[in-house]
Amino acid sequence: EPPGTPNDFSCQTQDMRIVTCTWSQGDTHLYGRHSPKYILFEEFSQKMVPCTVSCSEQCSCSWDIGQQRMCNITVTVENPLGKKTATDVFDVTHRIYPAAPFQLWEECTDTKITLYWKHRNKGIELFCQTEVLQPDGKVELHNSSDTHLDYASITLGGLQPYTEYTVRVRCGVANHFWRWSEWSEARTIRTTESTPSGKLDIWREITPVQGGRNVTLFWKQAPSFRANGKNISYEVTWEKVEDGSKPESISFSSVYNSTRISIDNHSYRISIMAKNNVNCSLPSILIIPTATGFVQENDTLFCSFLGTEELKEERVNGTDDGIFVSWEPRHIYDSYIIDWCNYPMSQPCDLQWKRFGPNTSSALINSAAFVQGVRYNFRIYGSAANRASLLEKKTGYLKELPPLRDPTVEKVELTSYAVTLSWDYHLTNESGFVRGYHVYVSPVQEDCSLKGSKKHVLPDGSVLCKYTIENPEEKRYTVKHLLPTTKYKLAVKAYTGGGETPIVSFRYIDTPFNSNTLYLLVLLVIVPSLVAAICRWKMKWVKECCCPVIPSPNNSKALSFKEFKIGSEKVLKISDCIPDMLAVDSKAEAQKL
Repeated sequence: EPPGTPNDFSCQTQDMRIVTCTWSQGDTHLYGRHSPKYILFEEFSQKMVPCTVSCSEQCSCSWDIGQQRMCNITVTVENPLGKKTATDVFDVTHRIYPAAPFQLWEECTDTKITLYWKHRNKGIELFCQTEVLQPDGKVELHNSSDTHLDYASITLGGLQPYTEYTVRVRCGVANHFWRWSEWSEARTIRTTESTPSGKLDIWREITPVQGGRNVTLFWKQAPSFRANGKNISYEVTWEKVEDGSKPESISFSSVYNSTRISIDNHSYRISIMAKNNVNCSLPSILIIPTATGFVQENDTLFCSFLGTEELKEERVNGTDDGIFVSWEPRHIYDSYIIDWCNYPMSQPCDLQWKRFGPNTSSALINSAAFVQGVRYNFRIYGSAANRASLLEKKTGYLKELPPLRDPTVEKVELTSYAVTLSWDYHLTNESGFVRGYHVYVSPVQEDCSLKGSKKHVLPDGSVLCKYTIENPEEKRYTVKHLLPTTKYKLAVKAYTGGGETPIVSFRYIDTPFNSNTLYLLVLLVIVPSLVAAICRWKMKWVKECCCPVIPSPNNSKALSFKEFKIGSEKVLKISDCIPDMLAVDSKAEAQKL
């Protein structure tokens, strides 16, 4: 196919003598002797351009223009199927593409770098750009004007002491900017050392001992602290506050971040400084108050620790991002400190601390060392004039897990209708706050449906009766409404905010026979049967005792008198009967008789 128009055709120079023109070639799918041919022609001089075209990714052609300053260059591409042209008209002084700066060197202070470089474009005023790569990866660009000298320079200020910066330079023509040169080779430069800036962040842990106290001191570089040099060391100094005794001090290399000193019960002033080859940083101060209950010679008693032992730990909650801790702010303190152990079960426990401003009353404490199921204890201090006082204690988990152990059932008390369980369980060092216990009961041969219980279905589909004890200090429970002579399975589980572990084993019991049933059987069946048997055996005697024969009046001796009848009834004449005693009820009756 015919050739396409040369794309991106332009010309430029580095020294205003050698001009190089470049363009993009199209694909004509013609090769060998039919491949496209390029011809460059300068219109102002009406001459063919004496250059050899070379093509790879781009085509280019370079030649010496001598003293000519205005150019009108036409490139023609042709093959057997046709030809196309492209033109570029330019002033050579407007198309200068400078050579890259070279031979960089510098002069440094602690906060400044003066960078020098050479260039090959003598007699041309250049505009240069210096790229500064900061330690944090950010890039800054600084512009400067070059001179006609053999070298140029720029001063970079506001730098950090004893810090590495990577710089490189490129330039363009100042008067008629065409394009930037290539970058110079990059050069890494370190500023000089200076006095450490800022203060160390320091903390302490006090342990009472016989006759005094052991104070473990910790220090770390705060975000605002800069070492500003190499060969960092730390100097720890302590002295009594009251009597102005001679200070004691000790130095440590940069690999140390803690030490332990022994002091008596007086109040002490402790300072820690960082030191490099130039000087020391400002001191960080801690005041260790007089020990509680210790009266000094001037009868001054510091009470910063009074009531410390009486503080009760309050529970705090964990989140996906850390453990949330809050406290009651007090206006008398200028800052607050929270400390904790990253590894509570280890010694040393990797004590950590964090400082907060006077207007802060809560914080989200996080650490890469925090894991689920581990209990972390936090102490909150208020600090005023470098004196710290313990204010509150908190304890919590990043996330609670089910208990690691099951309660140990130590005693089982059985009756026919109830069982009382007693167990032992230590609440410390658990994987969560133990909220209470669950007691599970079920007959071995069937599902459970005891009165007052809740149903709990196991993975195999069997149903247990579940009872909840919400007081973790209550370690005794009575299950009622059982059946006599029945085999039951039991389990006791502790539960936390993370739930409880699955039931893997049971304890089995057999309820005893109910003796009251036997007594009732004796009273209702055996005794009546025995009485009936005796009665049957002694029927005649019983009949005579309980049901005697009633005598007939006709056989009574009272009727053995001479008969005197009135009608059909026998009548007894009083004269025929001699009574033993006669009783008259009334005078009227006596008169009638």
